[in-house]
Amino acid sequence: MSDWNPATTAVVYNPAAANGAVGRGWTELEAKLRRALGDVRFCATTGPGDGARQAAAAVAAGARTVLSMGGDGTHNEVVNGLMSARGADPATGAPLHADLCLGVIPAGTGGDFKRLLAHGSEGIDGAIAALPAAARTPLDVGWARFKADDGEMAERHFVNIANFGIGGLVCRKVNSGSKRLGGKATFYIGTLRALAEYRPAQIRLWVDGVDVGVFRVTNIAACNGRFAGGGMMFAPMARLSDGLLEVIVLQDGALHRTIGMTFTIYKGEHLSSPLVRAFRGRHIRAETVTADPAWIDLDGEAPGVLPLEVRVVPGALSVLDARAEVS
Repeated sequence: MSDWNPATTAVVYNPAAANGAVGRGWTELEAKLRRALGDVRFCATTGPGDGARQAAAAVAAGARTVLSMGGDGTHNEVVNGLMSARGADPATGAPLHADLCLGVIPAGTGGDFKRLLAHGSEGIDGAIAALPAAARTPLDVGWARFKADDGEMAERHFVNIANFGIGGLVCRKVNSGSKRLGGKATFYIGTLRALAEYRPAQIRLWVDGVDVGVFRVTNIAACNGRFAGGGMMFAPMARLSDGLLEVIVLQDGALHRTIGMTFTIYKGEHLSSPLVRAFRGRHIRAETVTADPAWIDLDGEAPGVLPLEVRVVPGALSVLDARAEVS
């Protein structure tokens, strides 16, 4: 039996999502959402970063379930707002709000997180039909500390994947251009553009305090979810609630081998390549040992460069409608 409660549910939506289609069709979308979800609260984002503020404000106003309507960037902002609102008791360290839940209404371009949801491939209509009766699954959340573009150290949460190396450069290429070709094509073209100018960084990597080596890399991904880059299955073994991150190292090779490997990543068949190393842990640190930068990508956002520290926060939130095989 569903415990859906419209009175404690908010929808944070991005009017610019889907190249502005959400904003243009909002009157019809709002009516559809109210019919399916009940008298929920709606909060529109007004610019980059506003999703976090809107989600935190919704929790302060009584929401315990926040639905994120947009692409992966919007979902990331909502997660950051929920983690901020979750807080911690100064005496015990226990979360002040341990019952916060994330729901996703996919309306973006790449949509990698939606691939982890039972009805994620069914678009907006499938999501809003499924959410009121959807099961709640514990959701691990990643925390990252890194060097921001302004040179200062910054912190941010992520729910899917933290990429560093070419991944952050691809993210910058994609976010600076049009996404009208759709997620897979947009990210593949962005990958080719980034490969043309990327200088492989040499990165020293620590996993759970163990120095696992220095790698000359194309990319390293610390994965809570399986997918990034418009459907690339970086970590087929990743689970959303196992308290671990899968760390996939894509070592640099000849250009034709690197480009060839991108095709196998879409199928999750790259782990047997001699260019790939895989680790698993709860705490990851990475530093460059040469001057070449390693750009960071957190859930499709490009906030800075190495050095980077990543930790997993087990069961920090819950999520609606997760696919059984990824939870």
